Amino acid sequence: MKRCLLIGCGAEIGSNLLLLNDPDHDGFAITTVLTNAPPLDKHYPDLRPIDGIVARLALAQPGCLSQIAVKDGSTLVINGNTVNFIFCDLRKDLPDITDLFDIAFLCTNKADISLTSDVAAKIRPIARIILGAAESDSLPSLYTCLADLDVDSVETISKETIGDGMYCLGSCQTNGMHASLRVVIQALDRLDLTSRDILAIETDIVHPDTPNGVLGTRSFEGRMQDARDNLRPSFSQIAQSQRKVMPWAPLINTISLRAPVHAPGFQINRFIVKDHGQLRIADISSAIDAIANQFSYIARATTTPLGGRAYSQDRRCATILTDPCHLILHRPSYLSDNGLSQIILQSFVNNTIGYSAVVMAAARRIALQLPTATFKGFENG
Repeated sequence: MKRCLLIGCGAEIGSNLLLLNDPDHDGFAITTVLTNAPPLDKHYPDLRPIDGIVARLALAQPGCLSQIAVKDGSTLVINGNTVNFIFCDLRKDLPDITDLFDIAFLCTNKADISLTSDVAAKIRPIARIILGAAESDSLPSLYTCLADLDVDSVETISKETIGDGMYCLGSCQTNGMHASLRVVIQALDRLDLTSRDILAIETDIVHPDTPNGVLGTRSFEGRMQDARDNLRPSFSQIAQSQRKVMPWAPLINTISLRAPVHAPGFQINRFIVKDHGQLRIADISSAIDAIANQFSYIARATTTPLGGRAYSQDRRCATILTDPCHLILHRPSYLSDNGLSQIILQSFVNNTIGYSAVVMAAARRIALQLPTATFKGFENG
């Protein structure tokens, strides 16, 4: 059994990773957590930092309290698994840890997910493999929705059995786009076409507020404005990954709005493909179903026009709407005259439990020593 270290037990990603971990299935157990101590309150003098962690877990997956037991001030038992907590600020110090971990999840701040960061420098001596839960230009990437593909599907892929090193896993929105991209690649493969036949991508995003969202305006940036009744123009890391995966197909993130809603958010991906009019809606639907059957954490289809709340607890990156109003194959003359088509995929993208399921799947492939698609970083990222 591989031993795993979690750095950062936040309200959304870290908490969900702990709740999702099934060592017998995953091939690894999260045994230790390094995280800042949750704040205390003078009105509750008997409650400790470990109780703050329980609060995060309870609200990350409502109904999970029966799966959690507090053993002592630094230990929880979650679904029968003992997890030790070390409360510290890694930017200031590193506790004396003599154990060596096979895998470490780095779920703190995007700035930490870099070979040159102080936090990474402290973790590398105690963890063979570090997986950063965000995007990083400089690091090689493991994109879970594309992990089983090879160079015949995407020519930038290098297939490896991961044994050491530091990697980034991409953002929640990057993985959401990759879920749709995976569908398109699989649909094209039925026609003996490849990702090279994808010429361009446009992505629109409605992003749920993260815990960084505020009530009351602090400043002008989207995360710093009042979240109430206020759709805020924002930005995404999504275009960064395209340089690694398909540099020949420019990706434009045309809309990115932050909204005060729970996960999942909503994403629209428009793919321009050179299919010479061959592709059919049935090819796309069949590709989604095949992916759902083999990799349940990537995507599945729905023809029911339900809102995002219906999918809020699904352990899946993307739920793709496949009714005729939302799954669209568009061939206006200015495209069809050039052998081109536009595929429009609309999906609910879960940036909490769904993204965490994708992160777990990446580590599972490593723990089980399955070859994984990797994408090179940029030296001057």
